[in-house]
Amino acid sequence: MPQIPRRDPSNVLKKHKSLREMMNEAKLKFVNMEVKTFHFNPLMVNTYIVSDETGEAVIIDPGNSRAYEDDQIREYIASKNLKIKYIINTHPHLDHIAGNPWCKKEFGVEVLMHEGGMREYNRAYAYATVFGFESEKMPEPDRFLQEGDVVEFGHQQLQVFYTPGHCEGSICLYSAENKVIFTGDVIFEMCIGRSDLPTGNEVQLQQSIREKILTLPDDVAILSGHGDATTVGREREGNMYIWKN
Repeated sequence: MPQIPRRDPSNVLKKHKSLREMMNEAKLKFVNMEVKTFHFNPLMVNTYIVSDETGEAVIIDPGNSRAYEDDQIREYIASKNLKIKYIINTHPHLDHIAGNPWCKKEFGVEVLMHEGGMREYNRAYAYATVFGFESEKMPEPDRFLQEGDVVEFGHQQLQVFYTPGHCEGSICLYSAENKVIFTGDVIFEMCIGRSDLPTGNEVQLQQSIREKILTLPDDVAILSGHGDATTVGREREGNMYIWKN
């Protein structure tokens, strides 16, 4: 879950207004990739459906926990005539995996995640009742992703970065061709993920951000697990939560 800084970052965002407006569109188009963003469940998770001209697609962080949210996914996929190839979890927190049971049943595809997140993943159903989520028992992951793996669908390749710190098992997914990275809850617009939750670690989180994300080109778009999109350059310049030394 994100920490929201209580300050007005308009001085940082002003010169990027047109970029922000573009990023806040419901569908983002890159070189040869289209990204549809949904905001699901009480914690407003960004669930992404990523596709290209082949019609193959992946669902990243299915946060759908209510019937009408399931319907939104179903209707969008039908309207675009998409074929879902994978369900990918950036990390095992309940708000990002609540839709795993429904998506697994609906599309019958593999669930991919990092093995380091299994402890929290196995606790998700118990957490659901505490936080008022409508959820079933989580399906077993079909395949574990590791640092350096590449997830392929259509003409797309998403490189896996292992980025612990918010929690164990946290990964980011990077498309070099499209200059976009899906970061889960590692980093947000002018903020970073929490490290005070189970298996979180502030030192690891800062290391993940500085070594895996801020080393990317400035114009790489960051699509995070909550909130608005941003870019690597903007966060390197103005994110006050990133250690500078």
